[in-house]
Amino acid sequence: MKSTKYYNPHGEDILDEKLYGGAPTGFVDFNRSKYKWDSNIYDLMNANTWFPSEVNTSTEKKNFDQLLENEQQIYKMTFAQLSFNDSAQEEYLSDFRRLANNRLVKSVLSLQIMQEVNHSKSYAVLLDACGNSEEVFNLYKHDEALNRKNQRIAEQFARYIEGGSADQMLLSAMASVNLEGIYFLLGFSYIYVLGDKVPGARDMIKFIARDELNTHLPLFANIFRTLQKENSIQTATVDKVYEMIQEAVEIELEYGRYLLHNYPIMGLTEDLIEKTVYNYANDRLRKIGLDTIFPENPDTYLQQLVNKHLQMNSVKSNFFESNVANYAKASIDLNDF
Repeated sequence: MKSTKYYNPHGEDILDEKLYGGAPTGFVDFNRSKYKWDSNIYDLMNANTWFPSEVNTSTEKKNFDQLLENEQQIYKMTFAQLSFNDSAQEEYLSDFRRLANNRLVKSVLSLQIMQEVNHSKSYAVLLDACGNSEEVFNLYKHDEALNRKNQRIAEQFARYIEGGSADQMLLSAMASVNLEGIYFLLGFSYIYVLGDKVPGARDMIKFIARDELNTHLPLFANIFRTLQKENSIQTATVDKVYEMIQEAVEIELEYGRYLLHNYPIMGLTEDLIEKTVYNYANDRLRKIGLDTIFPENPDTYLQQLVNKHLQMNSVKSNFFESNVANYAKASIDLNDF
C-alpha cells in the first residue's frame, strides 16, 4: 500500500489541487480553497442539517387512509422510486468521491453522502408511520415500470464511474446532475399536489427537495463546469452529455406517463408533465454551461409548486423545532471558480 495516498509531504500545494488528477498532500484546509464554491456549499449543507424526527408524522396513516385509491397508489409509487434514488446516490457518491483529487471537494461529497443516508432514513420514518413500509420498499419486485426506471438510472450511474480520464469523470458527474435535477422532480411534484392531504409527507419532501436543489445540484453543476475549465474536454464527450440528458428526459417521461395513465389524479396531464420535464432539462443544461435543446415553455404549475416549497422558512414549527422553520439560504454562484 502506498502511504502517499493518505499523506504526501511532497505533494502539490492545496491551492494547486485540481479536481481531476494530481498528487494532493492529504490535508483538508477550509481556510484555503482553490475554489470558492466548495466551502460555500459545505457551509450551506452543514447549516441546514435536519433530521426526519423533526417532521410531524403522527397523523400520516390516518391521512393516507383518507386518500382516494389512485392517490394512495401515486403516494406509494412515488416514495418507492424516490427511496431508490437516494439509496443509489449514496452508493454512487462513495465511488465518485474516489475520482476526485481536490481534498476539499471530497469533503463536500462526504457531507452529501451523510445527507443522502438521512433522506433514506426519512423515507423509512415516514412509511413506518404510514404503516406500509414493507409494501412500498418491495414494489420494484412487482411493478415492471418502477423496476425499469430504477435499472436505467443505475446503468447511467455505472457507465462511467470507473473514471480514468477527466472526460470520463465529467460524464459520471452528469449522471448525478440528471439524478438531482431531473429524476426527483416529478415525484416531489406529486406529493405537493396531494399537499395538505398528507402534511407529513409534504413537509418531509420539502426538506429533501431543498437539499437536492439548493446544494446537491449546485455542487455537481460546479464540479461539471470546473472539470471543463481545467481540462481539454473532447467535443465527443460533450455530445455524450447531451445524449445522457436526452436519455434522462426519456426515462422520467416514460415513468410519468405510466403513473398518469394507470393512477390519474386531478390536475395532472401528459402535456403538463412533458413541459415540466423539458423546462427542468433546459435549466440543468444552462447550469452546466451548455446550450438548451428542449422546447421552452413558461413555468408550469408543477414547477411553481416546487419553487414555492423551496422558499426558506415555510415549514412551521414550535420552539423546540426551530431549525425546521429556519432552513437557511445562501447564494451559490455557478460561475464562482
